[in-house]
Amino acid sequence: MSAAQGTVKRVPNRWGEGQRLREEILHAASRLLEETGSPEGISLRAVAREAGVTAPAIYKHFKDKTELMWTLLDTVNATIAERMRAARQSAPAEDTWAGLRATVDAYCDFALDEPRRYELLFRVGPSLPSRPESVPHPMQPVLDAWREAVAPYLRETEEVRVTDDERLAKVLWSALHGQFGLWWNVSDITDASELVGARESLLLAVFGRQ
Repeated sequence: MSAAQGTVKRVPNRWGEGQRLREEILHAASRLLEETGSPEGISLRAVAREAGVTAPAIYKHFKDKTELMWTLLDTVNATIAERMRAARQSAPAEDTWAGLRATVDAYCDFALDEPRRYELLFRVGPSLPSRPESVPHPMQPVLDAWREAVAPYLRETEEVRVTDDERLAKVLWSALHGQFGLWWNVSDITDASELVGARESLLLAVFGRQ
């Protein structure tokens, strides 16, 4: 239920369940972001209504809306990174290509299964005030997951021209993201199978295999 539909009735947390309340606030903020598409379209008061709590309860966990939004981005990026790592680790340890392919598929599956959350990852951050340089960017865990998949394969092959694992991770990531952007925004691309075909072509172009 969104804020526009009224306040959600919520069972109060017992003593010591502060983490649960924090997660409920993040879920509420995520739902509102998916509805409005931008942090400018929501307020902490609206998040409080969506979560079924009072506004002061939010301030016990987040000092302002900016901190709430950055924390939300941290959480979603961590979720994607965890799925990517889990997929890679499910592949045979000795087959680094299978691990890399599994990582690619896990990333793409998230984008296809949760397109609104995926798009918000790239739209919310630029609209927020910058965080201190000492604080890692929310997308760092995802980049790390890409590097962990790319590096073992690079150590075993001489077929890839790009030999720096971070650079190749960024090339692969940006290319996949670009494919999703075209698929969602170009009106004549409506079949998801075309996206799968484009992914295979990308892997062939970058790695020389599928």
